[in-house]
Amino acid sequence: MRRNKGLLVLALLALLTMMISVTVGTTASASGGNAVAAKKKCKKKKNHAASAKKKKCKKKKASTMVVRATLTWSNGGSSDVDMDLFAFDANGNKAGNGSDTIPTSTLSPDVTGPQGTETFTDQAFNLKRPLSFGVCYIVGGSVHTDYTITYVTADGATHTDTKAGDNSLGSSDQVPYPADGVAVPANFCGFA
Repeated sequence: MRRNKGLLVLALLALLTMMISVTVGTTASASGGNAVAAKKKCKKKKNHAASAKKKKCKKKKASTMVVRATLTWSNGGSSDVDMDLFAFDANGNKAGNGSDTIPTSTLSPDVTGPQGTETFTDQAFNLKRPLSFGVCYIVGGSVHTDYTITYVTADGATHTDTKAGDNSLGSSDQVPYPADGVAVPANFCGFA
């Protein structure tokens, strides 16, 4: 009797394994079949369809987010230190001082104080868009601050520049960084 139960359990396990194999195989071939059908449909449309439909068949490239520029400052010596990071694209768009008109990008909030950080993120770095950058320094009186800007050019190279808080920067100054050769507008900070 025990032997018959053991054989029965073994037979049920074999049957269950077969059923799972058939179900998984059917699902896999159905999904694979859909993918093949979609590819064939795409090929057919390419031959006879309008260009708008052809675009549907193209594979989309995934966008890559990269922090293209970071501005950090310290030793401000005053609570009204206002350092601003700016970015400029080849189409005349700009980001800086809390405003961003460059498509598929993000500018961190505007920060003031004796120390801080601002960043510009390119949400489509895979497009290798040329950008340039700038730093604005605004503060009342003769207070100076140290800053470092690190930026990434379209080729993926990282560059860093540091300015000491001596007399190299005045109370209202701007420093251009034409990273990828994009023109940095004169007086981009808004003062003469």
